Amino acid sequence: MIPILQDIRAWFLLVLALAMVVFICAIAGMGLVLRPVRWADRKRC
Repeated sequence: MIPILQDIRAWFLLVLALAMVVFICAIAGMGLVLRPVRWADRKRC
């Protein structure tokens, strides 16, 4: 039964690592899409 628990723990850590990578990539993608306009590039009223 112990090897089964180790497999479950390994799968859990693998899924957790993949979720963290997907989360970081999603934040980076939103940062590129929703890039804030720099003050120097804004139009004056």
